[in-house]
Amino acid sequence: MAKNTDIELLKILEEDARIPTDEIATMLGISGPDVEKRINDMKSDKVIRRFKTSIDWKVAGVQRALAIIQVKVVPQERDGFSKTCKAIAKDSRVKDIFVATGEYDLIILVEAKDIDEISEFITDKLAPKKEVTGTNTHIVLREFKRDGVISSTEQGRRLKVSF
Repeated sequence: MAKNTDIELLKILEEDARIPTDEIATMLGISGPDVEKRINDMKSDKVIRRFKTSIDWKVAGVQRALAIIQVKVVPQERDGFSKTCKAIAKDSRVKDIFVATGEYDLIILVEAKDIDEISEFITDKLAPKKEVTGTNTHIVLREFKRDGVISSTEQGRRLKVSF
């Protein structure tokens, strides 16, 4: 079980992993070396999986396509959904996989250079799997908030209202 100081440290890092160690130490009221030790311990324990930069690719001028794919799967004996999820996760276009409740068993977030590449993923990688019995694909048309950050193209924009 993580200590309160570790939880606070994780919250700080989740918000901005680039905050200098000495600044985090001041915020938490502990020493810089203690912060570094806690971070290293949490990395070793796989509490901290990695440090990531959140990028608005549209603002950077790079075309990306994003899809949310719901998948119906026949669970494997003794493995449940694990074997299927591990196989799907190997594809670099797959950003997230969740086992979920409801009509569909898996929710997959796929990011590719364009819709054709998403289509290729579904038809060549996902659909041929014998345990996959159905999919429902949602192409993301516009991002309003991602990684906890409101899109810079949406900040200050007012929604149209009609009466």
